[in-house]
Amino acid sequence: MKMILMNTAAVFSLAVAATAMSAQTEIDANGDGYLSQDELLVAYPSMTEENFAALDTDKDGAVSLDEMKAAEDAGLLPMDS
Repeated sequence: MKMILMNTAAVFSLAVAATAMSAQTEIDANGDGYLSQDELLVAYPSMTEENFAALDTDKDGAVSLDEMKAAEDAGLLPMDS
């Protein structure tokens, strides 16, 4: 039973990561692997500069897959997508 739960958790984690990566790829208009504020505005029209700054934790001007995943986990994304 323990093994089934561990395998289920692993599959769920991979599915979440794949979904996040797929969503980022769809939003990433220029295909550079990062999301700019303009790209995020297409998916999240209520995205503010403050929202974007909270997502861009390394302050490089773009949101990486890791930053996007952390934002989703923390509930930081606007709910208008």
